[in-house]
Amino acid sequence: MQLTEAKRLEWEKTLKEVELMSAADEIIEHTQGDYWTFGSQTRGNYFFTNEKFIFVSGWGIKNFSINYSDIKGLKKSMIGPFIPTGITVTAQDPEKGKLKKYKCSVMKRKSWMEFLSQKAGITL
Repeated sequence: MQLTEAKRLEWEKTLKEVELMSAADEIIEHTQGDYWTFGSQTRGNYFFTNEKFIFVSGWGIKNFSINYSDIKGLKKSMIGPFIPTGITVTAQDPEKGKLKKYKCSVMKRKSWMEFLSQKAGITL
């Protein structure tokens, strides 16, 4: 994890205030990366808690929070035609009852995919 203890506690407080994580949850890993929607890149932070996979954009405009139990699939994907850093996360949207895809871009993709697959209890 790249966060200092003080930064981790600050992020936890913020994520709990905006209800992206529960009061009892804790951040266990963090990395920076991009979230891609319809060809649009948003830079931000990915947090891996005991319960959730969370993205918070730099300006706080695009955020998401996914329970590991809602993750149904993980797939390697390309960012543009040549950049092999993408992970497409397919998750059940509990409010709409439909599957939703999230295209995430992170360095060390293989390690993060393994981490997510273990937390979600799915096989790659």
